[in-house]
Amino acid sequence: MKKSLLAIIFALGCLGSVGVYASCSADACTGVGRDVLLSVYPNGNGIYLQAGSGRSALDCNLVEGHYMVLSPDHPVFEEAYSTILTALVSQKRLQVRIKNGSPICEVSYVRMFL
Repeated sequence: MKKSLLAIIFALGCLGSVGVYASCSADACTGVGRDVLLSVYPNGNGIYLQAGSGRSALDCNLVEGHYMVLSPDHPVFEEAYSTILTALVSQKRLQVRIKNGSPICEVSYVRMFL
């Protein structure tokens, strides 16, 4: 009885951990806060967001092979940056959508799931 109960708990734990995995598609990187972004690097050209695993699937040219860029000219730059930081700190699920074919892997929008 104990072994079967432990097996059920283990199986449920494995199923629950699947949602934590971050991945990228041609359009976006999606995952839980720190899993979707390895680093956030503010500089004079905007906010560089280091994509996590699967970044090679993105349909854009990552800066230095690693970074998506949130441009300071983005119409909701402050709100998008705030959303990114909030998702990282609170460990919420985050989606970073890029502009397909972008020469600097420019961020189109970000979305945090509650």
